[in-house]
Amino acid sequence: MSKDETGSGYRFEIVASKDGQHFVRFVASNGETMARTETYASKASAKNAIESLKKNGPGADVDDA
Repeated sequence: MSKDETGSGYRFEIVASKDGQHFVRFVASNGETMARTETYASKASAKNAIESLKKNGPGADVDDA
């Protein structure tokens, strides 16, 4: 998001993979997937990943190499 965006319409989605595991997608307001996590054995682990992203993401360093 840019500095002036509010984040309205952005969302996390928990998706079941074909092998029964789960992953998280971060989806923009236009429906485009912006990021996808690794797969997790349980849905609870995917939910924990979302909470970690919410908590740690805003302060994360940007590596623009």
